[in-house]
Amino acid sequence: MSVAEELDVVVAPRLERLVLWNEFPYPRRVSHDFRMRVKIGYTPELKMLGYLELGIHVLVIANTVIEDGAKPSHRTMVPTVKVLALKVRFGVRQEAKMLLTFLRCFPRVETLHIMSAESDEPTGKLNSKFMFCQDVVPIECLKSHIKKVVFKNFRGEGSELAFLRFVLERAQLLQTLVVVLADEGGDHASQEEVGNRLKPLIYSTRRASRCTNFVIFVHSGGSAWNFRTASDLSRSDPFDC
Repeated sequence: MSVAEELDVVVAPRLERLVLWNEFPYPRRVSHDFRMRVKIGYTPELKMLGYLELGIHVLVIANTVIEDGAKPSHRTMVPTVKVLALKVRFGVRQEAKMLLTFLRCFPRVETLHIMSAESDEPTGKLNSKFMFCQDVVPIECLKSHIKKVVFKNFRGEGSELAFLRFVLERAQLLQTLVVVLADEGGDHASQEEVGNRLKPLIYSTRRASRCTNFVIFVHSGGSAWNFRTASDLSRSDPFDC
């Protein structure tokens, strides 16, 4: 099966959902330097987008390539998107940094899905403590819009915890945080250990949200997301599975 090198959504005035499916999990079956260009043009009704894979997809909005550290402007934003799904290898520094840049491109996201992927390439030592907290430029969707965050395949890594803390400290309207533990092959002891790493985060983080019905759900099972389920138009959120 071939892998597309480019997807250009030039003019799609009625497109509401753009669901991307990678048949060959990166990086096992594609070249390490493979990139797929995803261009979003005139899409005034686009509300749901994902999974954008930071290790594969090069995001282009209008005619602007979104690069690490790019400053947000009206030309580099898609304000109609309400549900955004991103796949990130938190063990790869460049992807972890690019995650924040991508979030700035979608200022009105209300539901954010993050799927954590394993990395099989050396990336050097990561300073997870400062990876996200050094970023001082406000992220509009976190500050004013995000109400629900779903984090799938949580392994308890320092960079994953740092990102969750980053979200909790900035998401002022956050109502629900769902953390799905990675499937460790039925090893309940291992999953319990990973779950325990969340406790300091849950109980010691100074949350920005003052929502009175704020809840955190933690459960096991990995990610059951698949393209067939996501293609069911009766689902209000194609990534909530």
